Amino acid sequence: MAKTKIVKSAGRFGVRYGQSARRRTAAIEEKQNKRQECFFCNGKAVRVSKGIWECKKCGKRFAAHAYFLEKEITTQPQVIDSGKKSQSLKKEKTTN
Repeated sequence: MAKTKIVKSAGRFGVRYGQSARRRTAAIEEKQNKRQECFFCNGKAVRVSKGIWECKKCGKRFAAHAYFLEKEITTQPQVIDSGKKSQSLKKEKTTN
């Protein structure tokens, strides 16, 4: 088995795809596998689908990068309404 010190997790590809591609893959996977923190409360954020994240602590859903979260962003993340509250408000308005 070859040494995988330089390419880390991308060592599973062996000699295929070239060294620079394996290094890039390893760098991306390293970011992706770190603990992702919520922008609002610093709780644990979990990816729901591509670009959609949900905080386990505060329960907010927000849109951000697809595979990892970065603290240094230029705009605030967009909070996504899950639709539960807005549907109940619509029902109340129609019954009144």
